[in-house]
Amino acid sequence: MVKETIKGNFPDVHSILIYKNDKLILEEYFYGYDKNTPHQLRSATKPFIGSLIGIAIHKGNIGGEQDKLLPYFKSRYNEINKLDRRKKEITIEDFLSYRHGMDCDNNNSESIGNEQAMMGSSDWVKYTLDLPMINEVGISSSYCTGCAITLGSLIEITTKKKIEDFAKEYLFTPMGITNYNWKFEPNQSSLSTFSQMSITPRDLVKLAKMYLNEGKWLGQQILSKNWVSKTFNMEDGDYGYLWEHKYFIINGKQYNSYMATGNGGQKINIWPELDMITVFTGGNYNSYELYGKSTPPNEMIPNYILITVE
Repeated sequence: MVKETIKGNFPDVHSILIYKNDKLILEEYFYGYDKNTPHQLRSATKPFIGSLIGIAIHKGNIGGEQDKLLPYFKSRYNEINKLDRRKKEITIEDFLSYRHGMDCDNNNSESIGNEQAMMGSSDWVKYTLDLPMINEVGISSSYCTGCAITLGSLIEITTKKKIEDFAKEYLFTPMGITNYNWKFEPNQSSLSTFSQMSITPRDLVKLAKMYLNEGKWLGQQILSKNWVSKTFNMEDGDYGYLWEHKYFIINGKQYNSYMATGNGGQKINIWPELDMITVFTGGNYNSYELYGKSTPPNEMIPNYILITVE
């Protein structure tokens, strides 16, 4: 796999890390990247937001994920548009699992709430909360960046801190994560950064390892065990608390993972049954739209990694 990447058969893959049985067994960088280079995550930032929601709930800043969402935003927005019975029923958990019922689907260019449409607005949170309802809440999922953006703002409202400061105090510092950049501004000022995080691949392994250890990092409980359990309580191919269930079937066997993914080939996969974590970063932005194909990790994981792990 590494040789094929060097040959250019997997272009613009910037890093490959495999952590298995408590050891980093593969760590390779390409195109000038190294272990000290923070890499932009795009949507792979979302599980950090999900983690911070769990921490805010555990600390008592937020009542719980079953709380209705809209009342938390009354102090910021005097009026929510297209408000009906269904929208009033949306809970924090519905946004965490993308079961919002709104006209918001990143994978549908015709959806009013798709990411590109949202980013054209002056206030991404208000734009999301104003979206029309098209389904009942809590029934089916559709991937919506606005949900994660809104939950990021929820952390700031309830903790009365910038999300970056809250993350530093309760997530990054306890885990020894220092080499990162994050400016969360869900508005036009973030058109070039998407309010995303840049962080090193090794620290992505740390996040995944903490989840694999049921919320613990070096003996310290960062996330509650219950939160991790609920995060990964999802059906095949569906979404948990801003994570996604991703599986491959090889020779009739299903290999399950919990995944965070971002445009360009950013992939964090936790493989509990294999006691393994895989991390990729890359620069294949908008690859499907431009070339009609998915990013290299979707081919590399099943064809090079999974077939060799057992």
